[in-house]
Amino acid sequence: MAANSALLDRTVEEFRRTLTEIGGRPSSPDDAEALGRRAALVVLAGGAWERALGELLTSAEARVLLGGVSREALRKRVLSGSVLALRDEAGLIRYPRWQFDAANSAPFGAIKRLNGIFGEAGLDPWTLASFATSPQPELDGRTPIEAFADVDLEPLLLAARRTVADLMR
Repeated sequence: MAANSALLDRTVEEFRRTLTEIGGRPSSPDDAEALGRRAALVVLAGGAWERALGELLTSAEARVLLGGVSREALRKRVLSGSVLALRDEAGLIRYPRWQFDAANSAPFGAIKRLNGIFGEAGLDPWTLASFATSPQPELDGRTPIEAFADVDLEPLLLAARRTVADLMR
């Protein structure tokens, strides 16, 4: 218990030091409480999403996985919809590992089609990522991730269109 308390104290002290360095000064006790809670939630939210979505790659890791492509090449893949990019509250971009085929590291073709369906409805990439990790009735209870390599993608696309329609009601 003492070790955990010491680690928490060290965490708080580092937060205090960093906040001071960047000029953050709470103006009231309520402001200080809100700032502390927001900081804790931002830190823990990333871990919660990673537990829910699986491994999230950094830009450098995604570029290596794709054969050492440049930042610009990765950006073009994101803009074309063939790669799913998730921007977190800190502004960092992460790439779900599951969108890349383990056999050849290429993005599954289904990603571009799903990006189109969700994007046309104005839904953000986080919504698509949540869909991809959730069992779907059209896939006999499998997740979309488990269906990315299927020869027949129609059930996957049907599940996506149904999910989008449900969300737009």
